[in-house]
Parts: sequence; C-alpha cells; structure tokens
Amino acid sequence: MSAPLPGPRAATGWGIAGIAFLGGLGGGVVFPILPVIGMDLGISGFMIGLILSANRITRLGFNPVTGSLLDRFGARWPVAIGLAIEAVGTLAFSIGLGADAPGLWFLAGRVIWGVGSSLLLVGTLAAVMAIAPPARRGGMTARVRTAISLGLPAGLVVGGLIADSASANAAFLTATALSVVAALLTLFVLPPTQASRVESESTQRRTRTDTTREQWRDLLGVKTLRIIWGANALLFFAVSGVLLATIAVLVDQRGLFVFGLGAEGSAGLLMAVLMSARAGASLAAGRVLDQSTSRTRLLLPAMGLVAIGFVGLGLASSASAAAIALLVIGVGSGGLTIPLLTLLGDVAPAHLHGRALSVYQWSSDFGGALGPAAGLELGRLFGYGPAYAGVGVLMLAMTLPLCWLIARER
Repeated sequence: MSAPLPGPRAATGWGIAGIAFLGGLGGGVVFPILPVIGMDLGISGFMIGLILSANRITRLGFNPVTGSLLDRFGARWPVAIGLAIEAVGTLAFSIGLGADAPGLWFLAGRVIWGVGSSLLLVGTLAAVMAIAPPARRGGMTARVRTAISLGLPAGLVVGGLIADSASANAAFLTATALSVVAALLTLFVLPPTQASRVESESTQRRTRTDTTREQWRDLLGVKTLRIIWGANALLFFAVSGVLLATIAVLVDQRGLFVFGLGAEGSAGLLMAVLMSARAGASLAAGRVLDQSTSRTRLLLPAMGLVAIGFVGLGLASSASAAAIALLVIGVGSGGLTIPLLTLLGDVAPAHLHGRALSVYQWSSDFGGALGPAAGLELGRLFGYGPAYAGVGVLMLAMTLPLCWLIARER
C-alpha cells in the first residue's frame, strides 16, 4: 500500500482539482443557454450547431501549442492565462446579447473559450502529474479528471437555474466571474513552475531532442502512447459523442420518461446516473492503481463494461433498464480513463508530459467531435438499437491493442 502523501503536496493536488472544477463549471453555465438564446435572436440552426462545436474544433488546432507551452513554462501561468481567456470568451457572449450580429459574437466567444479551455484541461492534468509521485499518481490524477468531468454538468444546472431565475446575461457574467476567481486561485495554488522540476531530468536528453520537431517525433513514436490515445479517442467517440448526442432521441422514441419529465429532462437525469457512476469509478480506479503494481489490470474489464452497457442500452425498453445500462457504461468509462492517464504519466518522459497530455486531449476532442454526427446518422439509418450495439462491438476492437499493453507491462 502506498505511503501517505506529504501534506503540502496533497493540498496542492486538491487545489488543482478545485481549479479544474471551477473552470468546467464556468464553461457549463453558458452551454444550455446558447441554443435557446440563439433561436430567440434569429440565429440559424446550422450556426447554432457551429457555435456549440467551435470550442472543440478550436482545441483540435490549439492543443499541440498548449503541450509545448506547458513543457516549456510549467502549468501555473498557462492555466491562469487560460482561465482569463475563458473569462474573455464568456464576456463576448454577454456583448452578443445586444449586438447587431449576435451569432458572430457567440462564435467568437466559443473560439476564444476553446483556446482557454485547452490550456485549462491539459494544464491541470499536467500540473498534477508534475507533483504526483508514481505511487500516488493514480489517485491524484483521478481527482483532477473527476473534477473536470463533474464541472461541466454542474455548470449546466447552475446556468439553467440562473437563466430561469434572473437572465441569460446574469448567467454569462456569473461564468465570467467563476473563471476570474479560478485564475486568481491558480496563482496561489500551483507552484511557480513545474518545468524546473523536470529540467534536470531532461538534461541528459538534450543532445537527442534539441528541436521541437525531434521531441514530437520521439513522443509520437512510442507505441504505448499511441494505443492510449487511440483507446481514449474511441471512448470519447462512444460516450461523449454518440451517446450524448442521441440519448434524448432514444428516450423520446421509446418513451423512457422519468418522473413525468419530457425527453430532455429524462435524458438529463439518466445521464446524471452515468456521470455519477463514472466519477465514483474514476476515484475507485485511482485508489486501486495506487495499491497495485499493475497499471493495466482494469483495462479489459472496464472496456468490456462499456461494450456491455451500450448493447444493453440498445435493448432497453424501460427507463430502469436504460438507467442500469448507463450505470454500467459509467463504471466502465471511469475504470478505463484513469488507468490510461496514469499509464501515460508513467511512459511519457517527464519533460514531455505537456505534449503527451495535449495529444490525449486532442484524441478526446476528435472522438467527441466525430461521435455526434455518426451516432445521429447511424440511428436514423438503422435504428438506435443496432447503432448502440455497433458502438459496443467497436469498443471490443480495442481488445488486441489493450492486450499488448498488458503483455508489455508483464
């Protein structure tokens, strides 16, 4: 069993998790408001869809830049600046409410917010990996990853309540304030730089990795990391892409209503089951990894649970059956994410953690961006039962690569 973590380092880990949660909370506040406001302001459906996806598209381009910045400067200032950029992005939403071209202001805000969220998402994970000893990397990484995962849905609730009780502008200003508070906390919580800690470790590598291009080439050449990135892309394609985009449609078509709510409300409650299970499984996985000599023991069982959950959801004919299937998916996805991240921290050179995590986030955004369109189209053509079953089979396609990771560890 791992030894207790020194007090200051443990407190810093919790502080990083809190910053990640606040950053996600600020982003979630605005998400449920934009579609309604956009339609009220006469913005086309296509434009609204583009606005909502603009942050993820922006991150696809900016994540590699984030990785290089983190490896050069550490996480403190990139994360603080990222949160400040998020605040500017949400201010653009507020300005757009009274502008002549609100769609352009909203689009600009989402693009700006995408840059800031890239620095936040990758930076907080890089920050915790920089202070976490290998024996505690699983648990500390799980806290931050769970905080990121819970921040967005919590923000959805807060944003909806503020918009209903006050106004959309009040929600936007609240999101701005949350990002500013998180940015200020970052300057006090994160150490001045994590780059200095790895500087001595990377000195012996300097002759081999003199240029940024060579560093990227070395990193992308590691097969273990490529498998981690691929598995993560597939997981986000399935859960954050296909499932998130189609669950409300499935609920509506099959009448899987909960507590008398409509399709959207019922889907939200059902997704809350998944998110809660995912958070609990992530924290549990972190503890298991810290008490085990193996980083890969959870990979195949977790992947199997995700596949079984999708097949079960495709067969679900009642709300309770759907809830059980989503619970299984949540446990599986949480049990898969944390081992992948922890293994990434072990395998990637310390002076390239930022870049490795930026590709990890890139794979998340790529899978999450591709999944909604694929899920909706497959559901329209074949029905959601076969579509979900197909996603489950696709998850099983990762069996051989994951078995390679297990065999390599042994």
